[in-house]
Amino acid sequence: MGRITSTGIKWGLGLAVAATAGLWSSTAAASGFSAARFGGEHGHPTTDNATAIYYNPAGIALSKGTHIFIDATTALRWASYNRPSSAVNSMMSLDAGPGANDGKATLFNGIVAPFAGVTSDFGTDFIYGGLGIYFPFGGSAVWDKNPAYNGSDTLPGAVDGVQRWYSIDGTIRSMYITGALAFNIRKIGLSLGVTGSAIRSEVVTIRARNTDGSDDLLDPTGGLKEGRSYVDVNGWQGGFSLGAIYNVLKKDKVWIGASYTSQPNIVGGMTLSGDLNNTLGIADPSTTPVELTQTLPEIVRLGVRYRPIPKVELRLFGDYTRWSVFDKQCVLDANVDGRSCEFDGEDNALDDPSTYGADGPDDNVVGVAQHLPRYWRDGGGVRVGASYWFLPQLETYIGAGYDSSAVPVETLDPALIDMNKISVSLGARWQVVKHLALSLTSTELFFFTVDTDGDNALNEFQPPTRQPSAEGEYKQFFQLFNFYVDVNF
Repeated sequence: MGRITSTGIKWGLGLAVAATAGLWSSTAAASGFSAARFGGEHGHPTTDNATAIYYNPAGIALSKGTHIFIDATTALRWASYNRPSSAVNSMMSLDAGPGANDGKATLFNGIVAPFAGVTSDFGTDFIYGGLGIYFPFGGSAVWDKNPAYNGSDTLPGAVDGVQRWYSIDGTIRSMYITGALAFNIRKIGLSLGVTGSAIRSEVVTIRARNTDGSDDLLDPTGGLKEGRSYVDVNGWQGGFSLGAIYNVLKKDKVWIGASYTSQPNIVGGMTLSGDLNNTLGIADPSTTPVELTQTLPEIVRLGVRYRPIPKVELRLFGDYTRWSVFDKQCVLDANVDGRSCEFDGEDNALDDPSTYGADGPDDNVVGVAQHLPRYWRDGGGVRVGASYWFLPQLETYIGAGYDSSAVPVETLDPALIDMNKISVSLGARWQVVKHLALSLTSTELFFFTVDTDGDNALNEFQPPTRQPSAEGEYKQFFQLFNFYVDVNF
């Protein structure tokens, strides 16, 4: 009876810590706006710590005892967007406000992405459980102001930067609360795991916007035209994952892992509810109840971990993320019955954008307030790593990886920036005492520069899909510091 009570107390403590950690936010660091860098170099599909709740639930069956695991990744992000004058809709805007719609926008943001989890073997060597809270998808951005228009009376909106037509201040993220169950079939060296997740997703963003989808600063009479659009929506979804790890020949030298993580809501995408606040042109400000529809991806992971000698471990792992389901974000007027956002010609939208986005005879478009085409492509990455134990209590490790971009240049914009990228990691894990371990990892993410080179298509679509051109040069860099504490009993 004493063992059961002790375990219950540990689980309660772990849940309290997890709930506190869940107050933080997250940031994008892999393909698309995937944010999963939990565990540093110990976060992968053959891991045995609590991050296995996300990467591969079979991994919790490789641990012993009860673990309370608190992880935080501090991300420092630098980004810039250089918009050429050729992207500006009209010469009138260039003449009326030099540098208001063309030039360079920058940001420097710092944010913390958390993971908190607890796992236990319940005093057995067969069945294991886990519970975690974390943010695997998400990003936040607050862009710098344009000092040339600070305090301007003639063009007050220009102070928010040349990127303001896509993002001034925004957040998109999904929080997972996940329960995990795993089994270790020791006779054959196989571990199996499954999870179920309650997912809280939200989109909060403010951007400049005109009713005609242009970036014009003035109307034909010379009056101010630029407006603002603010979306604040959220909702709950469900999801699951499955995983397996095989300890080859039961010799504790080679582990092969594979896992599958479903889309939020599994099939059919998600619907987030909230409000759209518009101040457009000379019209009075308005608030409309809306629904935002979008679909986030499913993920497949594979990995292998090899211990040729006790002091050395080698790792190879990767993931495939089906970002192609993220084809659009559609904001629908919740007051309109039968609302729908299915435009004709979606398969050909990027090849011939000038014919796409307006109501057509074959469309099923009802109550659309805003339509944001994405048409992302599937992304993925591969990473390698190695560890060396100078002392039994001190593990040092290095890692390197490559992640592909999910965003085509046709729909790339400053709200959701992604490029091909290379990562380099260095860190150490210290077993301070028998029941306490600390780990620190430093990771640099080097993003390839992207110049859309005349291929951006956002201003070629037809209203209500048309947006200002996001032509230009995009640069980005991340510095990540991952720190975790692993307490075991």
